[in-house]
Amino acid sequence: MKSNLVLPRISFIFLALFGLALLIGGAKLLAVGGSWWYACSGVVLVSSAILLWKGNRWGSWLYGLMLAYSSAWSLWEVGPNGWALVPRLLVLAVFGLWLLTPLAQRGLDSGPRPLFAAFRLHRPAGAAIWICAVIALVAATAIGTALAHVDPVTAQYSPVAAAGTATAGDWRNYGNDTAGTRYSELTQLNPGNVSRLKLAWSFRTGDIAKPGRGYNFEATPLKIDRLLYVCTPSAQVFALDAATGKSIWHFDAKSNLEGAEALACRGVSYYSMGSAPGDCAKRVYVATPDAHLWSVDALTGKPCADFGDGGAVDLLSGIGEAPRGTYTVSSPPVVTRGKLVIGSKVMDNVSTDMPSGVVRAFDAVTGKLVWAWDVGRPDRKDAPPPGETYTRSTPNAWAPLVADDELGLVYIPTGNPAVDFWGKKRRPFDEHYSDSLVAVDIGTGDTRWSFQATHHDLWDNDLSSQPVLMDLPTAQGIQPAVLFGTKQGSIFILDRKTGEPLVPVTENAAPGRSNIGEHLAAAQPTSALAVNPGPSFLTEAAMWGITPIDQMWCRIQYRKARYGGPYTPPGTGEASMVYPGMFGGIEWGGVTVDPVRKILVSNPSAMPFLVRMAPVNGSVPAGLSEMKGTGYAASYFGFLSPLKVPCMQPPWGKLYAIDLRTNKVIWERPVGTARDTGPFGIASRLPLLIGTPQVGGTFITRSGLIFAGATLDDYLRAYDLQTGRELWKARLPAGGQATPMTFQSDDRQFVVIAAGGHQVLGTKTGDYILAYALD
Repeated sequence: MKSNLVLPRISFIFLALFGLALLIGGAKLLAVGGSWWYACSGVVLVSSAILLWKGNRWGSWLYGLMLAYSSAWSLWEVGPNGWALVPRLLVLAVFGLWLLTPLAQRGLDSGPRPLFAAFRLHRPAGAAIWICAVIALVAATAIGTALAHVDPVTAQYSPVAAAGTATAGDWRNYGNDTAGTRYSELTQLNPGNVSRLKLAWSFRTGDIAKPGRGYNFEATPLKIDRLLYVCTPSAQVFALDAATGKSIWHFDAKSNLEGAEALACRGVSYYSMGSAPGDCAKRVYVATPDAHLWSVDALTGKPCADFGDGGAVDLLSGIGEAPRGTYTVSSPPVVTRGKLVIGSKVMDNVSTDMPSGVVRAFDAVTGKLVWAWDVGRPDRKDAPPPGETYTRSTPNAWAPLVADDELGLVYIPTGNPAVDFWGKKRRPFDEHYSDSLVAVDIGTGDTRWSFQATHHDLWDNDLSSQPVLMDLPTAQGIQPAVLFGTKQGSIFILDRKTGEPLVPVTENAAPGRSNIGEHLAAAQPTSALAVNPGPSFLTEAAMWGITPIDQMWCRIQYRKARYGGPYTPPGTGEASMVYPGMFGGIEWGGVTVDPVRKILVSNPSAMPFLVRMAPVNGSVPAGLSEMKGTGYAASYFGFLSPLKVPCMQPPWGKLYAIDLRTNKVIWERPVGTARDTGPFGIASRLPLLIGTPQVGGTFITRSGLIFAGATLDDYLRAYDLQTGRELWKARLPAGGQATPMTFQSDDRQFVVIAAGGHQVLGTKTGDYILAYALD
């Protein structure tokens, strides 16, 4: 063989193997009711490769014909969607360009000639190749987001319009004000100067992930007076000088981390006894992975000896059997009327006999139990007597709570009772209170009302974020409202006095059939206000990949999976699909509310998961984990292609602004680039806007800025609240899967984020606290 024919011949072999893979996989796809394009294209590509190997120019013409009908088919199936066209056309277009080169043309002796001489576009096949090439090459940059305009703010800020009681310049609660809005009155940073933000200081905690143990640095610091308080994944607490980042004190409870798999501490809480003198007049509270609640002096970091036993309350008291790691606390307690109200995180899918999900209120000074909200024993508010425990395996509340001091209510977002994917043993109180927002009397612990977001949840649809309180304009006047988002993307808005919906809620039919005899709810609630970066219903056309081959694989798996909509029940046999997914919709980052403009900001994700179940008959099937007490084992995992990229086409994450006066979306835009993601987890380094999944929240300033990290590329960004336009970004040294915050110190406004990465998302780990300010 002539040396100048070696490379063309190798490329023709590649084309033949590529076509063969499409033919075989396409036949499998057709067998499960999928698209015809892959099998037909496989036949054409193999035929084209054989003709090219034989030196016949008809092979190029046949390839050009395939590109022409592939372009037409792709546009018919997905329209002018750049990212959707990439797997369908990019590889084919690149090879088509190769066929145009003189080197590829050598040795082609028969058939029409000259082939596309001088790249003549009047020849049909040449035109087809160029059209397809242009489509594919601009696809990655053809993703635009239509941003509508919102009228500038005309309302003046006033205490009546604002929610909560945050002190200007501080960030005193997890959500800044007591309403959890994550809204700041500060205006030094504004859309006109935010581009000048620079790193002012950084601090490293030294609390870094150890081998075999996941650390999720999700903390939102508090700022009170001159100190910034932040907890680390192992629940160490640092007090830093807010203006300089200098460490003032450090508290380490030396928690027992045995059995803890994924450590997280989302924040600390603060309480002041007013003008009372002496030690611990001002206190910081932190909950640790080994289930202790500590109270330390806010000025020195020393444990408050009058709180609990030597400064700590044992949260395992009354819980009963709780193997290490099965009962932890990741969210800070809410401080209200001199009490600390706190829930817990109970490990999912381990057993039907798990620790209680009891929510308890403790005296903020002494740590004495005030009441316990145990849904299995609503009449008993004190600790269980010796030999008894709180009701086991009840719905737990692992997300942050919020309280209305004036109404005297604390709002508890609950999750599932054990276990997630199997509910045959759930009791009436489990069914009533799971996946619900519950209003509980702060003084007595009595239930006032509850609202359920998912009935008989089998999909891990926990209410996973802090509710938000606001005064909502309605046709009936201003109504006291509580808002919360769900993993389905619904945003429920309720009267916080009664729990009645202020935005329409419909019970939509949820057809499905369980093949394991599971009881299913006939309908599920849906709010008229909902956000989802992906399609409302997944179809085969929404499957994605880097190449036609891995996209075809995803299509086959989609067709084989059990999926009939958002509430497809898990079962045996083929995997069932959960969408928008366990990390989908509105996760613990929650929603942010501007109480002046009445604008809600949300950054939801969409990422399908697959759930596999199999009976346990003497042994646990490989790759699954036993759910004790159910007779089944299960596993769940992201729906990814063999190249470890999502099987659903992007965007997977968006940022939304919604006018709460009209419940209309003002604007929406994908957020996050492909820079730090790619096949097999290898960073692509491509700064292309793709819309990545997000873990972490946002905050809004009175000056009209939105700040957010959360994306899989390691950036902190600022956006214009009115238009959604990106105004500034800073490269982070590790993943920014945390909610940022802002404060003022020494007449400078700072923006702070914890950058430490996330175990499940695979972002870069670290231990950084980063503060940005104007020069």
